[in-house]
Amino acid sequence: MSQDIKPDVELPSDTVLANRGKKGPFILIIDDEPDICRLLQLSLVKHGYSVKYVHALTEGMQYLQQHQQPDILFLDIHLPDGSGLEAIPDIKMKCPALPVITISAYDNGMEKQKALKAGASYFLAKPFNVKNLDELMSIMLSKK
Repeated sequence: MSQDIKPDVELPSDTVLANRGKKGPFILIIDDEPDICRLLQLSLVKHGYSVKYVHALTEGMQYLQQHQQPDILFLDIHLPDGSGLEAIPDIKMKCPALPVITISAYDNGMEKQKALKAGASYFLAKPFNVKNLDELMSIMLSKK
């Protein structure tokens, strides 16, 4: 006999999360790790941002072509279907003013240099401190 286990904390649905920040800036996250996406989404929505995430580079690139340009893009460098690092020049050609925040578990200095040289606005190493996100968002939005 299976038992339904209820979480201690009820998480809001994706619809609720997407709608809560509707009036604030729109953030797109391209990362293959669901936990990172949810952590960023929960943290950003709490500060009034509207957030959408996708788990593949091809899906993210399609989204950028077919929908509104986000105010900020979080882009994982290592994705299963391609390199976020190699996609930055194409993204910047299509959306020159879009701040791109690269995120990676590989923080060896070289990755950061490559990302910034490719056109990223900021390099965020995993794991990161969500307490600093609001300040980072303010800085990125003020540069637009």
